[in-house]
Amino acid sequence: MRKNTVTKFLGRKFKLGRMSIPVWLVGLAVLLVAAAAGQAVGPVLSGGVQGSAGLTVEQSVLLSSTASDHSVVYASPHGDDAVVTVNDDGTGFTAAIEMHVGDTLDLMLDVDNVSDASANAIIELSVPGGLNVELEEDGGASGLAEAQLTRNSWLATVDSGATGTMNVTISPKDDLRPGFYTITGRLVQVAN
Repeated sequence: MRKNTVTKFLGRKFKLGRMSIPVWLVGLAVLLVAAAAGQAVGPVLSGGVQGSAGLTVEQSVLLSSTASDHSVVYASPHGDDAVVTVNDDGTGFTAAIEMHVGDTLDLMLDVDNVSDASANAIIELSVPGGLNVELEEDGGASGLAEAQLTRNSWLATVDSGATGTMNVTISPKDDLRPGFYTITGRLVQVAN
């Protein structure tokens, strides 16, 4: 008798205007909606949070971004044209310099350590053939120390909060043709 009652009940239909829907289909839809709601509410009630966030890590040894901090000083009797630019993040520079045989000049770059700890950085220079370069810290009292690693790269140690000047001395070889030469450089911070 019971089987007959259940079959009768499930065989009934709901009427919605001219449409009629079987009761068993309505019951199945209610169960599916409840199951889906449970799936969505479960993680919220468990207290777990997942997600991702963008993170940018910047190096602490930088070239000062103020253009007036960088200068070119010629040791020759005639002053030639030169301009120095620093990229937006303070990790690289470009110097366009007019050179003649017999010129010697110092490219003075202001280096800052904006962190609370001493830091190491490699200074890499890209120098055209025909030019000799030397790099040294300005006086040693500024919290900078350097050592040459290869022909065009130096390791610099910069004390916490130090601001100092690195002098790049540039002199042409005897067979250099007069003209403008571009020297680029970058700072790459390395682990202590």
